[in-house]
Amino acid sequence: MNVRTIRIAQEHVRISDPHITSDNAERLSILGNVFDPLMRVREDGTFEPALASAWTLSADARTWTFEVRSDVVFHDGKRLVAEDVAFSLRRMRDEDIPGELGTSGVIRGYLAGTEIEVASSGAVTLRTPEPMADLCDLLCDIPILSEAAVAALPGRFIGTGPFRVVDTGEPLVLERADLRLAWQAEPDAGARLDMLRRGEVDIAAKLAPSQDAVADVRVVRSTTSVCATFMFNFERRLVQNVHFRRAINLAVDVEALVREVMHGAADPLNGPLTQRHLGHDPDVAPWPFDPQAARREIAEGGLKGEKVLIDIPAVLPDEARELALRVAAYLSAVGLLCEIRTETDRPGYANRVRYRKIGDMACFDSSPSSTFRVFREKFHSGFAGPWWLGFENKEFDRLVDHAQRTPDIGDRRTLYRKAYRILRDEAPWLFLYNPVRLTAINPSAAAVPADWRPGPGGLLLF
Repeated sequence: MNVRTIRIAQEHVRISDPHITSDNAERLSILGNVFDPLMRVREDGTFEPALASAWTLSADARTWTFEVRSDVVFHDGKRLVAEDVAFSLRRMRDEDIPGELGTSGVIRGYLAGTEIEVASSGAVTLRTPEPMADLCDLLCDIPILSEAAVAALPGRFIGTGPFRVVDTGEPLVLERADLRLAWQAEPDAGARLDMLRRGEVDIAAKLAPSQDAVADVRVVRSTTSVCATFMFNFERRLVQNVHFRRAINLAVDVEALVREVMHGAADPLNGPLTQRHLGHDPDVAPWPFDPQAARREIAEGGLKGEKVLIDIPAVLPDEARELALRVAAYLSAVGLLCEIRTETDRPGYANRVRYRKIGDMACFDSSPSSTFRVFREKFHSGFAGPWWLGFENKEFDRLVDHAQRTPDIGDRRTLYRKAYRILRDEAPWLFLYNPVRLTAINPSAAAVPADWRPGPGGLLLF
């Protein structure tokens, strides 16, 4: 059989233990071709089978039963069994499993106390201590490995996916019977595009927003679950004043930021979720750009001349400094003073946000594709999750709790949309935009099928 080769340039080609919590698209693109979860999320937020052929949820939303496929074989020849699923889920709550950029322990917190059992029928049953109707949101991100596969790390990567890892150097090479994927690292987006134009690679991942329209290249726009925002720190006196939060959202021209900073490669937000989230409500009106209304809020709140401390990272999002400068100019125009503080240690910055060691507002790109996780980790005062910055609204908490114990996905969507409207009106963040992910394809690359496009979130899956 003729083996085609697709050459890919992306920001980095680092892979490691698949159970390390991460939302990095470069890492997930590679691992997603090698490992399988129980189910996968579709573009519309629903799920399709992967290693689980079917699943059921009890009426109290606490007992999940997963039927595990019997026709799957690991790359080392071992047949997949339900015990492998149980082993992987138990391992994900192990305290030794780290996370990237402040995500350590996030998944572990949801699986803590869950009874994980293997039935004689070959099914796996999970009994959660509390109702968790959105458990699939978490499980679709957990690759299933055998004990032998974990023992082989980091020298070998043994999964059940269509591709095997045959070389972890550079290029990093994955292979299946008819196709070879050669991944090359190039940190600079412009250099990746140049490599594509010179014919050195067939696909260039994650173009810069300014590269959305380039000649002789097919550029594919993929929706993501990323929200670029400034999160407000409710431990600060200014932020506790709702007039301040409303004024900030009214003072900033988000459409201009999308046009001038993101070169159109983003969609304005009307709240803390994107169109890929179950709880997103397209009928909610975004905050308008209205400097006069912002000045009225400032006057009503007695805020004129107040100084706003803005924290930003040097990278991720890479446009954070330009955003902060423009936001500061908008706030100055309505009577607020600003100071910008930059952190060069990106993991350290994530932890500063997580532990509220920030000023009044901090630039952040939030990315979980789960409505449940976004609401619970960032806004639910009863749960006070890893990214909760002190926001409190009892009706919001009640709606999220109700959704958590509601098995029907349609009913759950209705509850989440009601909660979403509360967040829009209470403005616990400065809502900016949802960036799209740009992938460039060489139209003359015969190895890339003409109808191929990236998977959900822009992941490069084949």
